[in-house]
Order: sequence, then structure tokens, then C-alpha cells
Amino acid sequence: MHLTILACDLDGTLIDGPVVTENAWKSLRVAKNAGIKIILVTGRIFEDLISLGPLDEICEAIVAENGAVVYVPGTKSILLPFGRISPGITRKLEQLSIPLEKGLAMVASCVPHDEKILQVLHESAGGATLEYNRRAVMVLPPGATKATGLDHALRELDLSMRNVLGCGDAENDRALFEAVELGVAVANASPAIQRLADSILMKPNGTGVGQLIESLASGQLPPRRLRPERRVLLGRKSSQSAAYLDPFLLLNKNFGIAGASGSGKTWLGGILAEGLLNLGYQVCIVDPEGDFRTLRTLPHTLLVGGPGASQPSLVDIANVFVYSTTLSVIVDLSCLPKAESPSYVIALIQKLIGARKRCHRPHWILMDELQMLCPPEGQVSKLLGEAMKSAGGYCGVTYRPSAVDPCILNEVHGWFLTRLSDPQELGCLSRIFSGERPHFFSELASLQLGEAYMYTLVSEPWLPPMTGFFEFQMATRAVPHVRHLSKYLHLSLPHEKRFCFREPGGAVLAAASNLLDFKQVLKVISTASIEYHLYRKDFERWIEDVLQDNVLARRIGKTARRQLHGEDLRQLLNDVIEMRCGELKALT
Repeated sequence: MHLTILACDLDGTLIDGPVVTENAWKSLRVAKNAGIKIILVTGRIFEDLISLGPLDEICEAIVAENGAVVYVPGTKSILLPFGRISPGITRKLEQLSIPLEKGLAMVASCVPHDEKILQVLHESAGGATLEYNRRAVMVLPPGATKATGLDHALRELDLSMRNVLGCGDAENDRALFEAVELGVAVANASPAIQRLADSILMKPNGTGVGQLIESLASGQLPPRRLRPERRVLLGRKSSQSAAYLDPFLLLNKNFGIAGASGSGKTWLGGILAEGLLNLGYQVCIVDPEGDFRTLRTLPHTLLVGGPGASQPSLVDIANVFVYSTTLSVIVDLSCLPKAESPSYVIALIQKLIGARKRCHRPHWILMDELQMLCPPEGQVSKLLGEAMKSAGGYCGVTYRPSAVDPCILNEVHGWFLTRLSDPQELGCLSRIFSGERPHFFSELASLQLGEAYMYTLVSEPWLPPMTGFFEFQMATRAVPHVRHLSKYLHLSLPHEKRFCFREPGGAVLAAASNLLDFKQVLKVISTASIEYHLYRKDFERWIEDVLQDNVLARRIGKTARRQLHGEDLRQLLNDVIEMRCGELKALT
């Protein structure tokens, strides 16, 4: 489960009184022993926390004074990321003759004295903010909230907000709930916080928190609502309603993407990757043939390897995820010598598993050409199969699931299926689905480009009901740098730049002035001419040098490596070019 950090409020949440009870200590120790990192996020003054007990032995960090003070026990650091309230404002508050508590960075009072405090802040033209916690009133340096204080603590620890479950009860937990991956309110929380929460516990205070920790330790979450703004858009269903995916499915379960060559598998993998990247998750894509290079144009995304680059450093790749909470990596293995590929991929997976154990990132790992990386009884297959058995967040793409080691297929909880008609592959999928052959299998062969099914047997109380299947039309992609290529769909090229189809002997048969022309000629030209140009790499060179479409050129190159002939080759080329035309049209 990707939620491995618990950011917990103190008063009204973990405890219902001045001290931490023995049951609360027990719950915190259960969490720590289960590998859950605890960060205390409280409105209390920092010095008051020292007398409560060994919180510094339990907590990775303590965010006190409503985010204004961050204490990191590992380094004994006390940080004031937002500074202190100005001495002038503090002096004016002291002159009001109201009850005040002064912390390292904030000043606290209580209702009904907030009106006098607000008047002082108005006369001082700001310089501080006011936060309520039931009857408590906190005067804070500008920018200090539980969310911003927690964010500072996480950055000190090289941890990600996308791994955090926050638990609270009152008004000052609002910012915390909005920032974390999952906001959970105890049963005694205020009505406003319960409405904001993603999940509400059945029990109050420490009893509820204890039950929550027991669930987390066993790999379960409480039932939750899915925030509309935190969904991955897949596309549209046949009813024209939007088809969304809960990212928790991708992060906590394992998925496969299967379909024939040229049916849109890479496009669909890109949709999932872009959706997760947009939501702030860190992604690693293992790309044997360079099909995902275009994702490098997205913010916070690095491309390593590929043409003209040195072999990617395994240590550097792992360190991206260990020391950065924002960067994602595409590992392009297209130029890696085939003899070195298995050992390199094994070492890469080992590094990624190590990074996940240390910092719970990358959140999602996509492996393309799974039949190439994970053949039956291969070392990579064994390693990856064990990793998938113990954790989710893996996704594999393949046009031949029958050529993938069963130990991988058995750990896949759901599939995205594009056009597929091969009886061997359909039979393989039927065996995966417990011997069942869903009735929509008969429709897979007739799927149009951009159409897909999602099929899953996942059923968890904390996930929205997803058991079963649905069909959808894939969404457009956000990759920007291919937009200029759309002009080559219709633009008539000069005669010297057009592609001339020839007979094997050299006689010119036809010429294509743009990509749409090229596609039309392919449908009627002789298969002898197609094979002549394809295996000489003429198509590949023209598309790369003249059309400057490296993506399509690589796909054509992959087609040549399949060593098909006759009408099978014509159909595959047509599918590949049709898919690319669809992508370019979608981006105009």
C-alpha cells in the first residue's frame, strides 16, 4: 500500500485530554513496528510537547505550533520555516491584558479574545495570520499552516506528500486534509471537517486512531470517497460520459496492457503515465524500444539513455527517487546491447525495489515490451514476480501475453485491452481470468484504433466498485512537442522530398506528398514494394529525416523487426500509421 506515512493531529484526535494515554503509545508503537512513519502535526506550543513522553523516539518529525515549528529528531533540528511573529505585533498583543501563550513562533489565546486580536492585526496591516482550533485562537507567522509545516518536514526527510494519510478533528486540520493523499476524520471531528474528509472513522479520538493504525498495518484502508480532482481521465464511455480511474488502483494493484501491434497500447500507457504525473506521483518507465521518449517534454520528467547517450547509471536513477520528491524518469534502453539487457534490467529493478523500501518511491513502475523483458523462467521474471507479489504499483505492456512468464501474469489484478484477435493470446488471457472467457472477448478483434476495455476483478472496501469491465474511447494526450507534426498530415511536400514507392528493380510506382498520401498508397501498392522499402529502412529514414517524426520512425523500425511478410505486413504497417495519424489529429 502506498500510504506509508501517518500525519496525526494530537488533541481531539490521538488523545482526549492533557496526556498521551498508554493505549495511544501502544498504537504508535504498532505503527512504527509495521514500518509506518509517524509525523505528529499539532497546534500545541513546541515546549509543551517535551513533557508528554518519548515522542521523538516514535516520530520521524514533529510539526508544532500549527506548522510554524518543525522538529526533526534524527538531526535534532528545530526549524522555523516561516520565521516568527514580528516583535511589534507581540508587544501589542501583550498590552491587551488577555490570556496569552507564547511559543517559539506563534502566540495563542482563546475565544472570545479573537476580536481584540483581529483589531491588532488590522492596525498592524497584517504581518500575521489567525487560525482557529475549536475555542483556541492561534496567531501565526504568514504562510504557516499544518499543510505547509508538514510539507517542510517531508522535504527535510525526502518524503512525498503523496504517501501521506492525515488524521484530524478540527478547523485547523482543513489545510492538512486538502494537502495529503487521504484525509481521515475521527468520529468526534467537527461537522465541517467531516464534510471535508475523504474518510470518517467509526470511533472517536485515540480509539479511532488505534483502529486506523491496525488497518494500515494489515494493508487496509477505511472506506473512502474519491475526490473528483484526483482522478485519472481514461477517455469516454460509449454513453459519452467520462471514464475515470481511481489512481489508488494503479498505485496499490498491478495492471497489464495487452493488444495487437499498432492498436494503441503505448498511447494508453502514456495516458496513465500523464495522469499520474499530473497528480504529483513519481513514475519510472522502463522503455526497451524508446516508445515513451515524448514524455520527457512534461515537467519534472527526465529521459536517460537512448541514442547518443551513455548507458544510464543505476545509482543515479535510484537517487532521483530517493532524494527528489518530484522527478520522474524514463529509462530508454533502445541502444543498450541485447547481451547486456537482462543483467542491466535485473540491476535496475533491484535498485527501484531498494528505493521503494527506503522512501516508498517511485509510486508507479511501467515496463514496456514485457514479453521481451520477462520471458518464461527468466531471471528478470522471477525478480519482478516476487516484487509484484509483495507490492502494487507495477504495470506491464505487451502484444504477446502468452510469451510473458506466468509468475508475472498471476500477479496482475486487472487489464487494459486494445484490439486483439490472436486465438493464442485470447486463450492466455482466459486462463489468467480464472479460466473464464468474458463475453466482450468476441468484440476485441473489431475494436477501432483508440478503443479499449478495462477488465478487473479487484474488490476492496476502500476502492470504488470496479469489479467487471467497461469499454472506453481513449483520451487525448498532453505531450506538446508533437503538435507541429500535424502539418505533415495534409501539407503537400516539394517533389524532391516526397516518398517514391519503387519496385524491387527500381521502377517508380507512386509518390506520397504527405503522411495521409503515404497511408493511402500503402493500401494498394504491391507487398513486394512494401517489403523492399521496409527492410532497406527507406520508410524509416524518410519519416525521420523529412517528416521529422522520430516516434513514427521508431514504430516503423519495430515493425521491420517483426519479420512479417505479405498482407500481414501491410496490415501491421497500416495500423501503425493509422494510430499515429489519430494521435496527431487529436493534438491539433
